[in-house]
Amino acid sequence: MGLIQDLGAKLVRMKEEAEARQAALQAGRPAKALTDVELAKGHPRVSSETDFQGVHYGVRLGSWFGWIWLIFTCVHCVALFYGMSQGSVKMNGRMVAHPDWWHFALLALFYVPFFLVGFAFTLARYRVTLNDEAVVVRWRILPYLGWTWTLPVGEDVVVRLAFRGSSENKKPVESVVIMSLGKETHFGAFLPADVKEHLAGLIRHYYGDAPTVDAGSAAPFIANP
Repeated sequence: MGLIQDLGAKLVRMKEEAEARQAALQAGRPAKALTDVELAKGHPRVSSETDFQGVHYGVRLGSWFGWIWLIFTCVHCVALFYGMSQGSVKMNGRMVAHPDWWHFALLALFYVPFFLVGFAFTLARYRVTLNDEAVVVRWRILPYLGWTWTLPVGEDVVVRLAFRGSSENKKPVESVVIMSLGKETHFGAFLPADVKEHLAGLIRHYYGDAPTVDAGSAAPFIANP
């Protein structure tokens, strides 16, 4: 019985440690308070502009994975199109001796999702709009193709860098998390760490420092070893 009790206690302890770890990941850490020098210098990958709608910050989501994916897809697509143009080809289990135009159209349609994945990690852009009423985050793979998130804001706006479910190489990564009026939105999990840090600092600077949160929510971000 002693062995069973020890095993049970160990399992309980492991569960508690896992829950504490998950809570720390979810809580994250406060956005950095940017200095006047950092604000004036900006970031080379973050563009900014101001108009009647508010302050806008833009950044392109470029990664080596995206470029490698896109290059491989282009090479594969060109090879198949060339092979089809040279004569007989097997499509949907049937041998096509003389491909017609719609065979090429079907092949092009097949590659659309693969190119979109490549564009999502290379050419896609975030555009974050800040004003006194809301934070609007636009993510566009191509012009007019993407998603938009809107978070109404009140007097208190909390900006943190925290885990929100995204992983890279099986390790949790931080997102820029914005909270106000009991709601939150997050974005930018796969942006470079320095870009996320700078964006979070810019948002914090725009809305000012929120009241200090409790110590439990100030747990540091802990990545998997």
